[in-house]
Amino acid sequence: MFWTLGKGVMALLLAAAGHCVLLSLAACSTGLRRALAGVTAILGEIPSLCLVGLFCMVMTPFWDVVAVGCFSLLVRSVHATLKAETGIPSSFLKTARALRLGRWQGFWRLHIPFAFPELVRSVLRDLPDFWLRILGGELVLALFLSHTPSGLGGALLSALKTGGELSACGVLLLMLVPVLLVQHGLIGPLRGYGRHYAVCDQMQTQRLEERSVSWKRRCLLGGAGTMLTMILSWGFWGIPGPLGALVVAVCLVGGVWGWLGGLLLGAPVQVQKRIRKACLVVALFPVFMVWLGLSVPVPLNVMPALAVMGITGWAFLREADVAGRQFIVMGHHLRLPLWSFWKDVRLPLLCPPLLQAAVVALPFFWDNVYLAALLERKTLHLRILQAHAYSVQGILLCLMTLMAVSVRWGICIPLQERMAHRYRI
Repeated sequence: MFWTLGKGVMALLLAAAGHCVLLSLAACSTGLRRALAGVTAILGEIPSLCLVGLFCMVMTPFWDVVAVGCFSLLVRSVHATLKAETGIPSSFLKTARALRLGRWQGFWRLHIPFAFPELVRSVLRDLPDFWLRILGGELVLALFLSHTPSGLGGALLSALKTGGELSACGVLLLMLVPVLLVQHGLIGPLRGYGRHYAVCDQMQTQRLEERSVSWKRRCLLGGAGTMLTMILSWGFWGIPGPLGALVVAVCLVGGVWGWLGGLLLGAPVQVQKRIRKACLVVALFPVFMVWLGLSVPVPLNVMPALAVMGITGWAFLREADVAGRQFIVMGHHLRLPLWSFWKDVRLPLLCPPLLQAAVVALPFFWDNVYLAALLERKTLHLRILQAHAYSVQGILLCLMTLMAVSVRWGICIPLQERMAHRYRI
């Protein structure tokens, strides 16, 4: 437990230090800031567990897991910070110029406070994936490098090899200890500090950029790119592979939150907040490790969908429009038929936040898909972590990244933008 806790804390501290360094560089010039935003947007799409083998070539197992846990948290938080600063009102920028604030002072005194609430949200969104990278990285290293101490992930694998269900349950309970310690010791104070900038967060306007009707073309291109990447990836995983996990996730998560989310749209605000907190707890719980430790009779392809169920619900309830509750209440008073009520009221309120929640859950989903495929084809992937298999690891990394980029930017984001404009109230 102490190995895993040390890796988690070290990864968070390195991410915080790297965040300050990169933002200090971004404060030097506007061009560097734009370039850094573009680079972090691309790097943030990489499924981090694919980097375990590459980092293992040049690092010890301890720092390998730390680097994997730190990488995505760093690039996604930096991208969220640089993206959120674009919402600063022009009057504030004019005031800063009138006060003759330098470039460095203006960035840290004006841009960062406005971006801080989005930074806190990005850290919260990445927490489930962060712990999956730590625990999953330990499990992968223990699977292929059995002579190295790998923390709780390695302890779970050792308990499974000895056939001890009771030992596996003890390891699963111990996994919650570092999660809770980091949540209350680091994340809780960060959220409390972020409330100081709530005024800045409220002043940012939601600017929905009007796009042309090319969203259909982007969806077609994204779908074609996804299918092509899936076909190429079958050489590593076979059929159904990642495509089967994606289809199951769309049907299962979309069905559950399409029905449950539609019912929760009319619930009181306090009820939604409690359910949102419960969803975050479920998202932080190591669902994949429970499947391994307790031998749950659920197919392996279903596990990525179950793993992202909590983070999808948390993001959906956070993005749901509270003002839309008045339309639900009005529909009840008008006694609309059930089908008309769902088609004309609930679905227009449901689609935009549900697609936005899918965009938030995608990075966590791809790491779960990679871990599921790795455990299913252990003998095939034995060469992935070998030091001389540079080409194999590079191809696998490119395939997973192309898959993530195609689904996110070619399918989910165009659909989310289309629904946001179509059902904007």
